[in-house]
Amino acid sequence: MGKKMTMEQRIEAFYRQSGGPHNPQIQKLLQKHLLYGKDHGMPGYKESFEDAILDVVVNDPSLLLLFERFQRWRSARKDISTSSRCGVCQREACQLEERLQRLETEVRELRASVEQLIERVRI
Repeated sequence: MGKKMTMEQRIEAFYRQSGGPHNPQIQKLLQKHLLYGKDHGMPGYKESFEDAILDVVVNDPSLLLLFERFQRWRSARKDISTSSRCGVCQREACQLEERLQRLETEVRELRASVEQLIERVRI
């Protein structure tokens, strides 16, 4: 198999070797081929669609450059999103702190009023 074959030619060759598409053993043979075939990545590992795409990207310098830029852009977006969330949290924390201070002031005023009422009742 020195020459490059199209996918259709590869499928036809596979069926010829395995006894045709109606062979009851075809699923087992196909699984074995996908796990150990020389044209399917690491032996014993069934290549996923993502693996195949990644392999194409890594082996094409122009696609690899685009992929790297996409990853940097995605990482930068994630960092911005994280920092903007931190900004929102900080604003919310400041608002909560202000609200807590107002409540503390109100509680002090209420306590003072209650103490004054108690003093009046005692007199």
